[in-house]
Amino acid sequence: MRSILTALLILAAASGAVAQPVAPGARLDGIAAVVGEQVVLYSEVDALVQQSTPQGQTPPPDFWSRALDRLVDQRVVIARARQDTTLNITDDIVDQRVDAQVAQLSAQVGGDAALEQAYGRSLDEVKISIRDDVRDELLLQQYQARRMREVVITPGEVRAWFERIPETERPVVPELVRVAHIVRIPSTDEAGRASLRAFADALRDSVLAGQATIEELANRHSADPGNTNRDGTKNGGLYTTLRLTDLEPRFQAAAAAAEIGTLSPVFETPFGYHFLRVNSRDGNRLSFNHVLLQVEVGEAEGQAAREYLSVLRDSVLAGTPFEAIARRQSEDPASAPRGGYVSVPQTRQRDLSVEGLGPEWRATIDSLEVGEISEPAPVTLADASGTRAFHIVLLQKRTPAHPLSVTDDYALLSQYALQEKQNEVLAEWVGDLRETVYVDIRAERYQPPSGG
Repeated sequence: MRSILTALLILAAASGAVAQPVAPGARLDGIAAVVGEQVVLYSEVDALVQQSTPQGQTPPPDFWSRALDRLVDQRVVIARARQDTTLNITDDIVDQRVDAQVAQLSAQVGGDAALEQAYGRSLDEVKISIRDDVRDELLLQQYQARRMREVVITPGEVRAWFERIPETERPVVPELVRVAHIVRIPSTDEAGRASLRAFADALRDSVLAGQATIEELANRHSADPGNTNRDGTKNGGLYTTLRLTDLEPRFQAAAAAAEIGTLSPVFETPFGYHFLRVNSRDGNRLSFNHVLLQVEVGEAEGQAAREYLSVLRDSVLAGTPFEAIARRQSEDPASAPRGGYVSVPQTRQRDLSVEGLGPEWRATIDSLEVGEISEPAPVTLADASGTRAFHIVLLQKRTPAHPLSVTDDYALLSQYALQEKQNEVLAEWVGDLRETVYVDIRAERYQPPSGG
């Protein structure tokens, strides 16, 4: 099974790529290229084109051949990485990655049984089928990372990169903040959960009986922040062209099982209770309306969390370091080990857009001066479950919106300049490697899927 490697783009250095079941009707056979002892299949190129093309758009005529070149480059690097005896990919490391990727796949499709059904094989057989590809993925990442560690950027190069941007095209950097927080997650009221489930069933029944539409109920009752447009108007719980794999696993399973145009049963996710109507489905993308009734934290439980945080806030004000208390007391697994510091998960970037933090965060930090700590306030954690909690927030830095400049934004600019330099070095390096590996392109330069 080569679909793991299809998802791993050499120039993106993707990590944690996972195999996907082959879509019905996809081209399954035919060798598009031979690279050393490896092959690139037509179906792999088709899949990469489909994954890389925005919904509703037609790829340009040369897109298929560019996707083929990308996969050939990937195989070239893997061929050379296999020959490098200094790389150390142990069986334990491979086993851990295989287990993690299969667990991620299982969550995406709604559980182990659904995964076995999708692949037509047992869980152990799925793991065996992807093991070699996972090892190649790890080899590629380690081999490429070693080369990229040699690429550095100087202040002069950063300035030169910035000066190539026309002054009229330089963006305005939005207001940025650095924040840390201490989180407590209250328990929920079980009686309230049962009552809310019954209410969700009653709302769904009213739609089935023709007494209301799902749009009307979403506007009146849904707790989903996405139900409110930027101008404050409601959108009837509508989501369009959303990827199925971007949804919370239990929501994903319900959306995948729902027939187009009909209401799903009421189902529970960590966000609360939902029911939905799928309007259309195109491959991995779908449009739907849904209603979310959010499980409210019991008043006593919420008050206990607030009081606990108030005690912790008093300790900080009395001189105990915020970071030390966050490490010991915060219940946010993403930030607690770093002393409560909040950052972008993928880059660990500490300067965060105020707009991107969301309304709950903005309501908490808008009244704070740098160095101040907020009173306890509600927050939705940025985890897969959207956990409802309370926190106290330390505002460490605030940078007003301003035109992009080397003086104020050197760290940000250096990241972009380094990335561009790495891409240039990587392209040249892969080109040199390609001269040392047997490559036979057997496909025509443009070969869309049959019927495409």
